[in-house]
This record gives sequence, C-alpha cells and structure tokens, in this order.
Amino acid sequence: MAKRLLREDFTLSIGCRVSVTAGVGSTTVNWQVSRMAAGGGRRPRKGDETVDFTCPRCRKTLSVAVESLAKARIKYEIYRALAWLLALSLLVTLPMLIHLGGQTVEEGDDGAVRVVGWLVLAVAVAVIVAPGFFVAAGNYSGVKKLRLVRPGGGRTIWVQGHRLF
Repeated sequence: MAKRLLREDFTLSIGCRVSVTAGVGSTTVNWQVSRMAAGGGRRPRKGDETVDFTCPRCRKTLSVAVESLAKARIKYEIYRALAWLLALSLLVTLPMLIHLGGQTVEEGDDGAVRVVGWLVLAVAVAVIVAPGFFVAAGNYSGVKKLRLVRPGGGRTIWVQGHRLF
C-alpha cells in the first residue's frame, strides 16, 4: 500500500446531496462533490482549528475541524501500525490455530479448548479489523467534524445533505 502524502496545505472534499432514489432493497444517493481550499487551505501549527466555508451548490455555511500536520501524521501512522500488527499477528495465530485445531484433546481438558477458542477469536479479529485500519489510514486526511453553522453562530452536530469525502 502506498504511503499517503499529508501536506501542510489541505483540500476539502465536500459532497452535497443532489438526489435520493429508493428502489426495491436499495437506496441510491447522488452527490455533487466539490474540492476546495477552505480557510486559505493551510493547516494550523498546533491542535485543531475550525474553518468555516460555504457549500458551492446550496450556499449553506458549514464548518470543519482541521488538524495540524503533526497530529494528522501521528494518527495516520497509528492506523497503519495497528493494521500491520494485526496482519502480521496472523502469521503466528493462524498456523497455531491450524496445528492445535487438528489435534485431539482428552475429555474434560478445558484448557486446550480455551486456547483454541482464543486463537479463533484472535484470527477473526485480525481478519476483520486489519483491513478496516488499512482503509482508515488510506482515507485519513485530518479533516473532521462537519457542522452546519446556524445564523446565530452556533454549530449543529448533525448535517443533513452533506458529507466529507
């Protein structure tokens, strides 16, 4: 997997919902995605900074929290490290599970059954969670918390019809 380039400047990918089509067993949402450099497009030196911008399609005022470059890189590296650790743990746990799973155990030997159960759990967690961390690292940009800015200056927690891409 290629290393994602996090830079001092950032671009904001905001989607504004155009239409929703409900079918039998599925719903299709069409988005108009706009890429822009909100708030000058520069990351803060430390911590998080709230940046206000206007949606180009519907003209609503929205805001996002932008992380500093150092904080965004640390989170990106943590996601990648966790993904690789879980993936590499399969090199140990999967052969052990295959080896111990093929052995017969004495009747009433709860210890052997418990070990196999823990190995099954470890393999399942690694198989399910590792790809999730790889995807999270690949999509991480340090831009989060999309909020609608109300006329009085307050911010909502939920924003209908918009999302970050």
